[in-house]
Amino acid sequence: MRYYSVAQDSKFKTLIGEDSSLSLHAAAQQYTFGNDVESLFANQYELEFNSDDKNKKDASDIFTLFKPVLIVTSKAKILFRSVAPSSIEDVSVLSPNSDHSGILVHTVLDGAINRELSEFDEYPNGLVVYRVVLNALAVQGFDVFRVAESPLSIFVSDKFVGAAKDSGLKGLDLREIRVV
Repeated sequence: MRYYSVAQDSKFKTLIGEDSSLSLHAAAQQYTFGNDVESLFANQYELEFNSDDKNKKDASDIFTLFKPVLIVTSKAKILFRSVAPSSIEDVSVLSPNSDHSGILVHTVLDGAINRELSEFDEYPNGLVVYRVVLNALAVQGFDVFRVAESPLSIFVSDKFVGAAKDSGLKGLDLREIRVV
């Protein structure tokens, strides 16, 4: 099986958070690193399109700025729910596009990075990963997930990628990840 990292295609407009005391970006970071796992679900986060993106297309089905929270269209949400229903959880957002909703990729796999083949720097609070190589046994059977060693990165299987292509999902930038 093949796996890919997920990002948003740069051809499309990006969503950013409106100024507030707790932005979606900050809440997602706090959730990811265990500092405040409840606030992510206690608020509704207001979003807006980045004003610097005036000349870009407004048709992406996925926005990744707030990883591990993704902003998705209903078509993308249906795809995530059909391929990996137990891997995502809803997050309340208010977007300029009423078809957008927030989902958290909450499945996190321990030991999924092959430390011998991946490139990273290790610090007291964790790793900064430059090139990921996944352990085949650790990721086997998972179609949408994060890894504990790099918890802001989102990975999908070729099953997910095939379903995304079949549904005509727009805005995904996928990079194949080596798996051993």
